[in-house]
Amino acid sequence: MSIAICVLITWLVIIILSLIPKKLSELEMLFLYFVNTIFDLSVFTVLHVNLKWIVVNESVEKSIADLVMRLIMIPLVFVLTSNILLYSWKFLKWVIVIAIILSFNLLGKLLVGLDVISFDHWNGMYNILMFSSYAVFSRIMAWVITNVDRKEVKKV
Repeated sequence: MSIAICVLITWLVIIILSLIPKKLSELEMLFLYFVNTIFDLSVFTVLHVNLKWIVVNESVEKSIADLVMRLIMIPLVFVLTSNILLYSWKFLKWVIVIAIILSFNLLGKLLVGLDVISFDHWNGMYNILMFSSYAVFSRIMAWVITNVDRKEVKKV
């Protein structure tokens, strides 16, 4: 059941991402997705393996559900967030990004309720801080990707 719920949430994120107008090209979003995945897995590994603050259930179904969230949904949300932050809106883009970050507290409660993960030495503020750092990192990487100097390759 947990796989079905996690896949449903992931598909909702994919649908929302496909509906919004993009400020990044497909190649830039793909690169940003992979960079976000590496960043997410690095932070998660430190919290899970080194600090043991997050414990993933060892059953196959619940582990796969966690992997769907870690490898697909979370990086896609921050690709979506980076696209939103590139809009010229002054106030609305920050309201949307804050709502996205706060929704990760609900996601954490859902994953704990589904017994996919459990948290030791963790609270909602750590969750907000962690996902805020993801959003900041993703936005910085989007800026780097869009503003790198694209020099022409010498023609032979």
